[in-house]
Amino acid sequence: MRREHLLKLLQEKELYTDRPFDGCSEAEIKLLEQEMGVRLPESYRHYLLAVGHYSGRLFQGTDMQFSQLKELQDEANELLRENNNPVVLPASAFVFSIHQGYEIRFFNLDEGDNPPVMEWYEGSMKGIIKLYDSFEEFLADSIYQHSVIKWLD
Repeated sequence: MRREHLLKLLQEKELYTDRPFDGCSEAEIKLLEQEMGVRLPESYRHYLLAVGHYSGRLFQGTDMQFSQLKELQDEANELLRENNNPVVLPASAFVFSIHQGYEIRFFNLDEGDNPPVMEWYEGSMKGIIKLYDSFEEFLADSIYQHSVIKWLD
């Protein structure tokens, strides 16, 4: 989902606040990739360009802002250790989200420009599961879920 399309959709679904959406610059993304030694998928790069610094009401309560990304990698592994969980994240995993300290979402960097979204959550007996077939599917469903919640408030 391209930056412009994502921003339009967030506006249409009224997921804004009084603070404007705030995306990352290409330079910021490239620097992060250099520092971490990774190449991020195009679908995720478009998300970061649109709302990487601030995504309004989308993903409130979830650690996934650009400034948190480097720390999320270590936090995810620490969360698994704290839970004495035998699950180990793949070497190609890029953790993009930790929700409320019990749910880890990631994709594998070697699975293309729109990779499946994987999840591990505390208390799960299943280990790591495939949550969505692609990052774009995850993003579209998340927008839908957050817009439904807005109308229920």
